[in-house]
Amino acid sequence: MGAFGLFCSARFISLLGSAMAVVALPFAVLDHGTALDSGLVLAARIVPYLALVLIGGSTADRFSRSAVLAVSHVGSGVAQAAAAATLLTGHYHLGLLLALQATQGAFNASTSPAARGVLPELVEPDRLQKANSLLSAARFGTGLIGPAAAGLAAATIGAGWALAFDAATFLTAAALYAKLNLPGKPATSSLTQNLKEGWNTFRTTGWVWTMVLSFCLTNAIYVGVWTVLGLAIAKRTIGEFEWGVVLSASGAGLALITLIMYRTRTVPLWIATLITLVAAVPLLALGLGANTPTLIVIAFVEGMGMGAWAIAWETELQRTIPNHLLSRVTAYDEFGSYLAIPLGAVSAPLIAARIGDTTTATISAFVYVLAALIPLPSLLAQRHAAREPERQRA
Repeated sequence: MGAFGLFCSARFISLLGSAMAVVALPFAVLDHGTALDSGLVLAARIVPYLALVLIGGSTADRFSRSAVLAVSHVGSGVAQAAAAATLLTGHYHLGLLLALQATQGAFNASTSPAARGVLPELVEPDRLQKANSLLSAARFGTGLIGPAAAGLAAATIGAGWALAFDAATFLTAAALYAKLNLPGKPATSSLTQNLKEGWNTFRTTGWVWTMVLSFCLTNAIYVGVWTVLGLAIAKRTIGEFEWGVVLSASGAGLALITLIMYRTRTVPLWIATLITLVAAVPLLALGLGANTPTLIVIAFVEGMGMGAWAIAWETELQRTIPNHLLSRVTAYDEFGSYLAIPLGAVSAPLIAARIGDTTTATISAFVYVLAALIPLPSLLAQRHAAREPERQRA
């Protein structure tokens, strides 16, 4: 197996377990508590991630990215195994789950920046969109299988087994990343200088920071309403397994768009950003009380839209940002994009308790649209600047 195949296999295995855990764990918490408890568990994982992701990005730019991925996956696997044991032995304790998810979040802080910097080391620039499409097919394929499997497990054998599977996938992926054996980079500056260099690149690239600002807001809305509040609505209305099928439909849409993107020319990022407006439709559907078949169709279309954006975003970053800065810039991307998620996860149930969950979902859909349009002027300006040299040559 080549290096790219090894990397794709590790990502697929790891993300398959995570796609199950992200559905199974909230169901387990809801069995013992409230939607607010579920939001707190999600926040517990995000907060240490945000605290450490910038250091994680600097680490990934400084050391072997494959070694960073192997170590972070071992730590995440051990933490998730402990969470699984807590549920399977019948010793549920919210405080312990919060601590274990926080531990996993700390290890994850270096996982994504390292993974996002690997691809330019493995493939040529003109093949980045194809490679991102294949990698996305592996990633989004897990979104097709994982949620339905987690919903089935939660409804039958118990959510703890889904977490045990997630732990096993973390450890398996760690072994594969260790085999990748990518070279490290010589340390030529301090950690503080590394962080500053990444920040300067991030803040002076307008289309990057405006996109991140947009996703800071839209991620908070989407996670708070769809992931946390939507789960509680689904548990009350359509059922656990059906909700898993709805989430899997989103994964099916993501998988389909990756096949389309593999065979098409590069999609301009400004067009892909307009497509992300479809993510407001599932929120509106929740607010209007849509039935299961309708939610499945809407989730499928939403998955296609977000998949197109994700591939266009990764490809543009990899082509534009120098590789020795890529993990740091993507760390700032993730820090900003995820910064408000804990607030969204906790505030959505609190707001819903006052005005109702369907009203909260409906209002959120319209706010989402406004937030998603924030980066459009910068993206159009970038497009104009990129085409100006061609006009001058003509």
